[in-house]
Amino acid sequence: MDNTLIPTTEGQRLLVVDDEASILGIVKTILTKAQYTVTTCETVAEALKFLHHEPFDCLITDAIMPLATGYDLIKSIREGCSHKDIPILMLTRKRNRQDVKKALEVGVTDYVLKPIDEHLFLDKVEICLRKGEGKRHIIECTLHGDQSNGALLVACKISAISESYLTCIVSLPIPAELQCEMNAPIFDDIGITPPITKLISCVKAPPQTGENHNYIAKFSFVGVPEPELRKIRTWLNREEMRRRK
Repeated sequence: MDNTLIPTTEGQRLLVVDDEASILGIVKTILTKAQYTVTTCETVAEALKFLHHEPFDCLITDAIMPLATGYDLIKSIREGCSHKDIPILMLTRKRNRQDVKKALEVGVTDYVLKPIDEHLFLDKVEICLRKGEGKRHIIECTLHGDQSNGALLVACKISAISESYLTCIVSLPIPAELQCEMNAPIFDDIGITPPITKLISCVKAPPQTGENHNYIAKFSFVGVPEPELRKIRTWLNREEMRRRK
């Protein structure tokens, strides 16, 4: 686990909306422990009222709630709320691939499944807040050789993989908020279906990386089911142990 250069979370304000009081309690405990300032509510109407009167750095919302859904909330925000550019993380039990695509279409920033995995959840929050600079809570393995081969509309080189995202080296800048499905041998090695991915950052490669004519792009895994997340973790831990020998 990489604990270097940990950015402070103090003062960052998060709004959480979920109709289950038990989920709100769990989320608030996790986020407060991580030094975020947390406001909770149980309906979309309450969330919109909070957003109208107070500044927030990130919204975390359930998908299905009485009267109005998380999809309705996201659509309202993206279509003209004063917080229309706020990062939005959907936290839900809806794990069907079509549900993930629907959330991306209405404007969600990222998507994570219940039951809540604390490390992955916190990393997703950091990814939303810091445009891809999460990895405080998770393992990341550098890839080489055949494992680093991949294709993403254009040829790319996968330089690293974690539980939350892929880092790739590409020859062209990638449009913001691109949603895509990536095929690469690494997914066969791990034993999972290629996950839905979403671009979270694409920057010019620093000269010292040796990739100064290319770009470094980071893609978040969106809505990875728990069985496949376990496979990713098992593979990462196995690779970490093998490389320490």
